[in-house]
Amino acid sequence: MRHTRSVLAILAVLSTAAWAQHIPDAGALMRQTEQMLRQDQMQRNAQMRAPLPPELVLNDATLVTVQRFKFNGNKRLTADQLEALSAPFANRPLNQHDLQQLTHTLSEAYRQLGWLVQVYIPRQDFKNAEMTLQVVESIPPSRPAN
Repeated sequence: MRHTRSVLAILAVLSTAAWAQHIPDAGALMRQTEQMLRQDQMQRNAQMRAPLPPELVLNDATLVTVQRFKFNGNKRLTADQLEALSAPFANRPLNQHDLQQLTHTLSEAYRQLGWLVQVYIPRQDFKNAEMTLQVVESIPPSRPAN
């Protein structure tokens, strides 16, 4: 009888320990769910993101005159703000150095606000004296998105 009680007590402790290992941890479940949601969101964003246009190849022979600038991909700075920064480059012949300075000027405006961006000139036809600039904005690591 004593032996049976001891065996039953040991079995009860072992079965309780085994059963306790199978109870899901709420924190672990929450982390796993959040990770799955993040992965799902990243996959959806990657599918929705349109490919960016290829960059214009600039060389020593590059020379364009632009009357107006258009901007794609800008959200943090308005088109009006970017146009004001681009105004000194309008209505004059622009060579490779000038065009690089233009993209640097626009990138620097974002940098002063704490944002890292890439601004480039996509391949395009300049027959309308209009230039489109592509802005690729990224969220700074030290600041949450608004």
